[in-house]
Amino acid sequence: MSSQTADATRPANLLRPALNSAADIAGAEQSTPDDVLSSNTIYECIAASAAAAPGKIALSHLLSADPEVAPRNITYSDLLIQIQRAANLFKQLAGNAHSSVSIILPMLPEALIASWAGSTAGISNPINPYLEVKQIVSILNASKATVLVTTTRRHGAGAWDKLDQITGAVPTLQRVLIVDSENPEDDFAAAVGASPAGLTFEPGRDPHAEAVYLPTGGTTAAPKLVRMSHRGQLLNAWTMGGLAGSEPECVVGHAMPNFHVGGSVLLALRAMLFGQTLLTLTTDGFRNAGVVRNFWDLARRHKMSSLIATPATASAILALPDTSSEGHSIRCFQCGGSTIPVELLRGFHSRFGIWLRELWGMSEIHGAVSSHPDDSTQPVSGSVGVHLPWHPVKVVEVDGDNRLVRECAPGERGLLAVGGPGVTMGYVDSRLDKEFFITGMQDDWRWANTGDLGTIDENGYIWMFGRAKDVIVRGGHNIDPKMIEEVLVCHPSVQVAAAIGRPDAAKGEMPIAYVQFKEGAVPPSMQELLELCKRDVQERAAVPVEIIAINAMPMTAVGKINKPALRFDSMRRVATGVAAALLGDSGSCEVVVDETGLRPRVTVRTQLSKGDANAIREQLTEAFRTYEFLTVIEVNEAP
Repeated sequence: MSSQTADATRPANLLRPALNSAADIAGAEQSTPDDVLSSNTIYECIAASAAAAPGKIALSHLLSADPEVAPRNITYSDLLIQIQRAANLFKQLAGNAHSSVSIILPMLPEALIASWAGSTAGISNPINPYLEVKQIVSILNASKATVLVTTTRRHGAGAWDKLDQITGAVPTLQRVLIVDSENPEDDFAAAVGASPAGLTFEPGRDPHAEAVYLPTGGTTAAPKLVRMSHRGQLLNAWTMGGLAGSEPECVVGHAMPNFHVGGSVLLALRAMLFGQTLLTLTTDGFRNAGVVRNFWDLARRHKMSSLIATPATASAILALPDTSSEGHSIRCFQCGGSTIPVELLRGFHSRFGIWLRELWGMSEIHGAVSSHPDDSTQPVSGSVGVHLPWHPVKVVEVDGDNRLVRECAPGERGLLAVGGPGVTMGYVDSRLDKEFFITGMQDDWRWANTGDLGTIDENGYIWMFGRAKDVIVRGGHNIDPKMIEEVLVCHPSVQVAAAIGRPDAAKGEMPIAYVQFKEGAVPPSMQELLELCKRDVQERAAVPVEIIAINAMPMTAVGKINKPALRFDSMRRVATGVAAALLGDSGSCEVVVDETGLRPRVTVRTQLSKGDANAIREQLTEAFRTYEFLTVIEVNEAP
């Protein structure tokens, strides 16, 4: 491991790693997390950076995507003071209860301040502002929130528009604080400013204590709360510094939301650990079209050195006409969330001189598991890289109780399992732990069932074949959606493609694909795209039976293609078609998909103009009997 000790003003045991090769990673594993980290807790980490360079800019928040507009800057000294004041406030408001601070904010500095202060006083709980009210309420109640920090319409639409519905359903809440409130009585800045400076309580120093309850599980399924520790987050932040740059002069581009492990740990906490500057690319991150449009101007002006984005964002940057990257300072551009298509990987490097380096991780591992070290050569296309220090990966087979059956041979496909000190303690709802922790492994570490299918080659590179739930199963034949998507994005008019399994009564699933065309491109016919797939998709069974063009691919808040939303759209289409074929002209039909539970439920509502309601209900029930989604039939006769 190439590394050097910290500045003399920083704790001597913080190493600044350079993980540029598999040998560096192996060298790091000769040490322990205690050997390389200077801090036990998030608060200690930020305090150490503030002691080393109090006047340095810690957070730089772009107020606009216009490169000419000056950002809002907060120094390390000011950041530490605000964290101390907020932590005192949160502790005082909790009273005799355990302090639990929920944060529903866009990408504002206050979101990070509240989160780090919450972890100092007890627990912080960042929440996606764009979830449904009932999901947010369930998260707040599961975390036993004592304080909620949110905002108003001043920062756009969000859950704060329905604040009365939310707060009235959470009995543990003691106080709601509003960022940029017009009422000084509930204004976050006013309340923090009135709190004493310097911590008024002795903060915990246990590195393994819970620090964050992070919701995971996507935006359309019932969320789960991951129990994240101080040590787990700091360890992942340290490894990310080794991959993307650990020097204090680095400027970390921050456009992933703070309620996601990528934004909160891999970017924000990493910058704080190494005393760097975190550059937040506006309140909306890459959801702001202007950030993408002005990306290179912003990168040059602010001397951005590294960032993480999704392949979809990288593709949008590559598609920009008449733009130049000349003069940029970016040395590490990592992509996560989905596989980087080979054409995008090569095209981005050919035009901008930067290799996109794939990153694989999950909230349940505190962040990243694997990546491609920057040895200045082309990454191994199609692989998610090699495992990071203290994050061993194995390919296994498990039984229905998530117990190890066997470890797979090198090169054999199976379930990817991750072990080591980076694995979290599980979920707040411990009933979910059984599906997460693999039992029967041959050591004392916690081993996580990632839900990803893959293999590891003889050189240690990890290859993924999709999530177990994303694999299209056509009559018992497993189809990797990637083989369809990579063919479709080769068409010059296709911007993004996503393949899913459409419910099918006979085969279980049939492969279909959704495509979004490039702006200004001449759209091809669906038949032309089908012919392309027939010619180039490697497996005959994987050729999609339908291709659907949509104006905009649904995306999650972190820029991943929202495949659950596509699957729900497909369910609606299938259910509508089946019901319409059975009903004919006898009645109207409405199909509703409820995606908030652990399993989607399709409700078919029909109002009959004639016929027997009970008979029609039985026929509809029989028609949907062989489909895997739950179906509810509601039949009413018109008056």
